[in-house]
Amino acid sequence: MELIRVDLNKIAVFCQVVDSGNNYQRASEVLNVSPSALSQTISGLEASLGFQLFDRLGKKLALTKRGLRIHKEFRQSQASLQRALQEMKEVPEKIGGLLKVGSYLEFAKAQLSPVIAEFVRQHPSVQIKLVFDTPSRLQSMVAQGQLDLCFSIFPAQETKMINSKSICQEELVLIAKRGLLPDSPTYDQLMRVPIIEYYFNHQPICRWLALHYQKRPKKVPANILASTAEMVLSLVREGAGIGVVPAYLVKDAEADLRIVRPTKKRLIDHIWLLERAAGDKTSAHSAFKKQILESTSGPLGHERATTS
Repeated sequence: MELIRVDLNKIAVFCQVVDSGNNYQRASEVLNVSPSALSQTISGLEASLGFQLFDRLGKKLALTKRGLRIHKEFRQSQASLQRALQEMKEVPEKIGGLLKVGSYLEFAKAQLSPVIAEFVRQHPSVQIKLVFDTPSRLQSMVAQGQLDLCFSIFPAQETKMINSKSICQEELVLIAKRGLLPDSPTYDQLMRVPIIEYYFNHQPICRWLALHYQKRPKKVPANILASTAEMVLSLVREGAGIGVVPAYLVKDAEADLRIVRPTKKRLIDHIWLLERAAGDKTSAHSAFKKQILESTSGPLGHERATTS
């Protein structure tokens, strides 16, 4: 007889009847079904097996030798399976494979580096490939499956293919070389100074001006497009102009730089984790995401921002 033709659920019911003293009434109270339904289940099981499990002696049931063996073998198999499941639960799943992660450089250096170092210590079978690119290209690579996930200053827009989750915040500050601006510059004084930005379509100084001066210029004349925050910082140090960077990049003891704050307001930006909405995630993907969420909760770099 092929096991596939045997209803194991009916065998489990039969075993419960045996464990209840070969008594339909007691078993029905455990299984929450009527005694007549149990009787029909056992009769159906016996018919499929081709032999009797009980001898009927009036209203009493007596277990046959075959019934005794079925009960013994089934309970032993259940116990063996239960032990195996418990062992698998206690032994952590080995996580391995290639994980492709996109980011922008400053966030990777400030936040990802320690997380990645700890992650590969815990999961040495995982290989991580880091990709640095613009936010739009990183999003495109996630959508096309070329990246498992990425970290961006922008959430995914106009697509349901990608989920976006804000994982932490950072303060953005305007920096200038000391002596380039007065202590409390006016809007017009700022606009006469060369401005260093990132891209044509990413100019955070517009948000900074709106926050502190309630001015919303349609276009800010950026003299230099530097692509990265570290390049903006380097150019400001050289006196090439002013620019907005994450506060955590500005060291407390930098005597040649100052953070410009016309008001007490702070410009806060979000860091977003982007991943495909559909499809199964690998164990490495899920474990890394969990670790990054635990490590990046809360603001980033506020305590390291200087005030001048």
